[in-house]
Amino acid sequence: MARIISLIDKQIDLDRAVLLKEFDSFDLAEWPHVWRKPRWRVENGRLVGGDPDEDTYGEIFYKTPFTGDVVLEFDAEIIAPSYHDIVWFWNTRLFFGEERKRHAEIWGDGYLGCLGGWYANYAGIERTPSYQPSVIAPSFPVEAGKSYHIVSGGAGTRQFIAVDGKLVTYFTDPAVPDTRTPGYIGFGIFESCVAYSNLRVWRPEVENVPLKYVPGTRWKPGNPWSL
Repeated sequence: MARIISLIDKQIDLDRAVLLKEFDSFDLAEWPHVWRKPRWRVENGRLVGGDPDEDTYGEIFYKTPFTGDVVLEFDAEIIAPSYHDIVWFWNTRLFFGEERKRHAEIWGDGYLGCLGGWYANYAGIERTPSYQPSVIAPSFPVEAGKSYHIVSGGAGTRQFIAVDGKLVTYFTDPAVPDTRTPGYIGFGIFESCVAYSNLRVWRPEVENVPLKYVPGTRWKPGNPWSL
């Protein structure tokens, strides 16, 4: 069955996307850019950040940046007794060496997606490095011990989150970062413990969908994602 993400006037077909990188398991040597305090480790092939009973926060990034639009597809599970904050990054610029000294932050333009946390039962996308929400939309309670299948990223000006086969939120960013500049992908935690697995990095195939009203018909709401 086709895996289609419909963004009103654009459509992403994951079955036609180009697979840039596949992680059946994780190697910490390939994720060297770690910021702040949490302990990152590999357990049963999954990348795990934080400890269930410790309030920590931080981020980890893959060693090699990607140019152009990217879409992340992965599974994530919150480990009890922690109960919130699944966090991921895409198209994020990192600063190193002398360049980092010229910037107050360790990263520049990019995006952060989040389920749970201070969003409660909402999903959100923030721009980095300001961490100001660009869009927040109702989703569902995020539970510990449950695996969520997440597809999220960008297609031109459109940035989106889909969870378990349903489009949760998206927005059009008129000031989208220049994707010709290499950007990093990564994961984060905030006072939580999360296991990430089965990561795929896609170059999306985007099709423009013409919009028109047909006299005598009525629009019927439906699921914009089909599996």
